[in-house]
Amino acid sequence: MNNFSYEQYVSIISMIKGKLPIVDFNDVIETNLDKFCVLRHDIEFSIDRALKLAKVEHSLGVVSTYTVQLRNNTYNALSEKNIEAVKEIRNLGHSVGLHQNPPQMSDDKLIGYILKDIETLEHYYGFEVDRYAFHRCGSNPGILEKYVEVPNKINCYAKEFFHYFKGDKPEKLNVNYIADSNHMWKYGSPLDLKLDEVTKLQLLTHPFSWSETGMENNYWNYKFLIREMKAELIRSMNTETKTFPEKILESIQ
Repeated sequence: MNNFSYEQYVSIISMIKGKLPIVDFNDVIETNLDKFCVLRHDIEFSIDRALKLAKVEHSLGVVSTYTVQLRNNTYNALSEKNIEAVKEIRNLGHSVGLHQNPPQMSDDKLIGYILKDIETLEHYYGFEVDRYAFHRCGSNPGILEKYVEVPNKINCYAKEFFHYFKGDKPEKLNVNYIADSNHMWKYGSPLDLKLDEVTKLQLLTHPFSWSETGMENNYWNYKFLIREMKAELIRSMNTETKTFPEKILESIQ
């Protein structure tokens, strides 16, 4: 079983399901659950890979949250193709949120900034976007510590789903948080988690790291991801113009 393969992801989810109910963020708030796992996926490079992971989860009968960046240098969240992919993710039963990397600003301005981006996504997606998660929190120190509240929206880093701390890790966490980062498990692998001792868990993954075969490290993962993105660029150029020079493909294979 290769690291970061869909087969490994199935094993992780199956293991968690045996110990904790996997629910939506909204279920935790509405029913004040004292035992749960919430799944979140921050889409950073590939909406195509996010859709593939969403299908894997659907086959397992679990729901999760996929957060989308409005301003991203590697994918267009508002392209016709990606709008359809995001809609398909939602139609599989998952929730869609905003993945936000805000500049430093006052809390009042931050709330408006988040709501404006959510409004933009809602306009093009045609459904309510009721949640958000911050991206690259190191560029905005203290943003997680604030537990920012936006009216009628779910902060995936709210106290119900995340335990912020500085310095050494507390002996007891209100909520356990495990995340993959750059093709590594930043806070320990979920396969090593002692689930008999955990009652609340948020599992964050980045879909670009996951694939059918899995990759042994980030180098190979990025290499194959770039190949996929190159193929998509070629398809898009071919679709947009009848004058695409086919000969150029020979030099870039």
